[in-house]
Amino acid sequence: MEINYSTATVAAGHRFEYWSNVVCSHFIPASSRVSNRENFSASFSVRALGNLTLAEISSPQHYWERTPQHLRTGPNDDFMLSLMVAGRAFLSQSGRNMVQQAGDIALYDAARPFTYDLEPKSVLLLRIPRKQLLFRVPEAEKYTAMRLDKSHSISFLLASTMREAAVIDVTGHQGVQVPLAASLIDLLAVVLRTQVAGGTSMLSSREKLYRLSKDFINEYLDDCELDVQRIAAAQHVSARTITRVFAEHGTTPMHWIWQRRLEASHSALVEGRVQQVTQAAFQNGFSDLSHFCRVFKKAYGITPHTLLRHN
Repeated sequence: MEINYSTATVAAGHRFEYWSNVVCSHFIPASSRVSNRENFSASFSVRALGNLTLAEISSPQHYWERTPQHLRTGPNDDFMLSLMVAGRAFLSQSGRNMVQQAGDIALYDAARPFTYDLEPKSVLLLRIPRKQLLFRVPEAEKYTAMRLDKSHSISFLLASTMREAAVIDVTGHQGVQVPLAASLIDLLAVVLRTQVAGGTSMLSSREKLYRLSKDFINEYLDDCELDVQRIAAAQHVSARTITRVFAEHGTTPMHWIWQRRLEASHSALVEGRVQQVTQAAFQNGFSDLSHFCRVFKKAYGITPHTLLRHN
């Protein structure tokens, strides 16, 4: 169901406060300011797509800031994806800055402070649960406030899909909403992986090995016999070298495999991509269902059966 808000029905002196509260209630707590409150006029339409939230905003120039105080009093770890349909903005986070023009896609992270100075004639905002994006791109937070290559065909497809998702009627069609939401995150993941691939030439050989090993693990996650020896053989190095590279990042290859398997199973259950718990377990490399259920509950505080029923 789509909900539409407009400042046209609000007294002039209260319009900006009303609109700011509406945006924060649907997205993330942050402070906002505007140069002219009296003549402020804006619209905001919002809809749910599975467990994503998609909104279209049109407004005059205004400024958002999420500070460490907001992180303490209003914790939120979702990612926000912004498509500037018309207008411009300036986004700053984690020491990175970008000017966002029409057609540009930007990612920012509610778990960290940011500033966002916008003058959008039309901007689409997509709120994405953190675990769902990090399952696909574990290093996604490194690409916030960074220009994503809009010349790439996948970026164009992502932007087009966001535009279509903002206007199509999905009311009452839960069977459409969930796969559409998953498709949006999958497209964003491909865009971010393309961005990652474009920067690998600047990485050290050990960092390249670490990333290639993780890519190999993700590709063969469903293989219950995946181990350090197979990873090492695929990268043409010794098992000891692979172990040392992962140790430099505070983990072990097997721990990383098990963590990814849990994340993949959780994502499959949350996004409705499986009909049974056994599917979530066996399709992601778990061979013992009882063990899977125990470690899943320990990691997420809920049994996989309960999560499946809930979704």
